[in-house]
Amino acid sequence: MVGICGTEEESDVLVKVSLGGDEIVVNLTSRNKILFGRHIEKAVKESCKALNINGAVVEVKDFGALDFVIRARTKTAIKDALREVEL
Repeated sequence: MVGICGTEEESDVLVKVSLGGDEIVVNLTSRNKILFGRHIEKAVKESCKALNINGAVVEVKDFGALDFVIRARTKTAIKDALREVEL
């Protein structure tokens, strides 16, 4: 039940989602964590909730991605993890 999306390229983000648990836990690595950490975590949690995910561990390695990229990569990683569950 793990999904991965993104790259380690400049202006991108690598997101790894492990489904399960009682809450959404975000482990963020970013050189911009001090400035944008809370905003990135909020974008990840909102993306999870938009897909009705209430429990997951989300590892985020940010390389300067914009908000819409973070949301898209997170949703795609979740969908990848859900596809694994269906198999």
